[in-house]
Amino acid sequence: MVGALLFFWEYQTAIMRTLLFEPGEGWLWVLLYYISKGLLFLAALGLSLLFGLLATNVVAAPLYEQLSCTVEKEKRGYVEEISFWRSLKYIPEELKKVLLIMILSILIFMVPGLNLLGIFITASLVGWDYYDYPMARRGWSLRQRVQEARQDYFAILGFGLWLVIPFVHFILMPMAVAGGTLMALERIDTIERR
Repeated sequence: MVGALLFFWEYQTAIMRTLLFEPGEGWLWVLLYYISKGLLFLAALGLSLLFGLLATNVVAAPLYEQLSCTVEKEKRGYVEEISFWRSLKYIPEELKKVLLIMILSILIFMVPGLNLLGIFITASLVGWDYYDYPMARRGWSLRQRVQEARQDYFAILGFGLWLVIPFVHFILMPMAVAGGTLMALERIDTIERR
């Protein structure tokens, strides 16, 4: 996150020149210019936070996967262990997920008006990332995982809001894996009973 912020700070002039208009004559254009510039700074902060969260998740994924397996084993009494070679088969679906999260985040922060809802959408995406471990472990497609997450959207949103608080999320991440796993297992139990 710090690296992304430093990158933005270093190249902010070029980025602002590319994305912003030149302020015209008159106070209204100058006011609009500075409001737009402020929104771009907020978008950069949000994208840096999201990048930091995603990078942290990638680095910590093996630990989080193990924690998710432990929680599932504690709740159900068993967990289907996946081999390293089988886990490689899931990489394309996970890459689709990361790409989806990044594209949605960039669009949200760059489209005027939508960026005001950015914190809620980011919270949903971050919450979904922790909710998704048991479903990904079962080899479900990204489409199927998104469809099931939509059923628990407001729970995932509430769950994710705590995780977008800067620096607090580092403390909450292990609890988020456990909580997300428990929420997903409830959804999986509902699906299996159908």
